[in-house]
Amino acid sequence: MGVRFPPSGFTDRTAALAGVRYASWLRRAGGLVVDGLLIGMINYLIAGVLAFAVGPITNQFVSILFLVGRLSIVSIVYATLCLAKLHGQTPGMRVLQIRCVPVSQRGVVSMPQALTRAIIAAVVLSIPWLFSYKLWAVLLVPLAAYLWPLIDQRRQTIWDYVAATVVLDDRGF
Repeated sequence: MGVRFPPSGFTDRTAALAGVRYASWLRRAGGLVVDGLLIGMINYLIAGVLAFAVGPITNQFVSILFLVGRLSIVSIVYATLCLAKLHGQTPGMRVLQIRCVPVSQRGVVSMPQALTRAIIAAVVLSIPWLFSYKLWAVLLVPLAAYLWPLIDQRRQTIWDYVAATVVLDDRGF
């Protein structure tokens, strides 16, 4: 594949000299949109099967909790399996030519790293759904998580920091 790994003794200041290019925020956002559409389709199919088997849920709070739980589980399984088994790429990342790699070592993202990254992302991004958008301050958490790569030197998100991963540009190497 086309990712260049940094030489030993790599620092953030020597990233450009080493040929390492971090993925831009727009590419990351585009990959998130493509993956979100795929997760939405999977969730729609699961919801159809559950509605047929169980029937409609009438309580609004229970239905929101059920939706958030189902979306979180689907997104965690999707991201974990894709990152660990498809060489650090989800289908959205593959379309936009970016790749998730470990910060400290060469190779692909391990299953524990992918699981940690997916769980932290699901928790951070599902916080507003649990409060039903009644507290506007709660919306700042996922907004800050989405916008953090704009000001970060390595363009990492919160879940990248926790899982010790970084997303690199995979074009033209």
